[in-house]
Amino acid sequence: MIFSQINVLALVELLGVLAFAFTGIIEARKKGMDLIGVYTVSMITAFGGGTVRDLMIGHYPLYWVQHSGYALMLLGFAIAAAPLSINFYENSTVTKIFVTLDALGLGLFSTIGASMAHQVGCDFYISMLLGVVTGVFGGIIRDIICNEIPNVFRRNELYATCAALGSAVFLICLYLGLDELPSTLVAIAFTTVLRITSIKYHLKLPF
Repeated sequence: MIFSQINVLALVELLGVLAFAFTGIIEARKKGMDLIGVYTVSMITAFGGGTVRDLMIGHYPLYWVQHSGYALMLLGFAIAAAPLSINFYENSTVTKIFVTLDALGLGLFSTIGASMAHQVGCDFYISMLLGVVTGVFGGIIRDIICNEIPNVFRRNELYATCAALGSAVFLICLYLGLDELPSTLVAIAFTTVLRITSIKYHLKLPF
């Protein structure tokens, strides 16, 4: 049972890294960056939020330093994606994949962030905020590097709100006595569905 839980959580972690890295690759290629730029932006998007979180809670070594295999994996990912033309990334199907992966990555990382904060003894609100930080800061840094106003700062469809509510759902599940694995999966699904729904129906904060 423990082994299966570890496998599922490892898969969730891998999907989160790949999802955010792919969104970074797409944005970097749209800006005409070379391989070094593509790799750098993918790394920052995947690990930027987690790095900020680790620094805030004093977790060392940093997540991406501790899991160096991910850095090598993303290098291969960037090399494979770099030769693709800009038209490929502007394709409507790819755009839909981008939106879905970004929503999935948001759910994955915000939940992981809230979990790590909870494990080191942060209270409910701080754990929720660090879930948001983990989920959105990589994208913020990505957009800044790509010379764009960060999407989270625009009055667009719900984004940081999805991360906050998803983190809260995860923590509430824990407080209700649910194990970490089902709590994680419920929170990821909630955040992902809420984000995709907000895009489909143009849900925004009232002010």
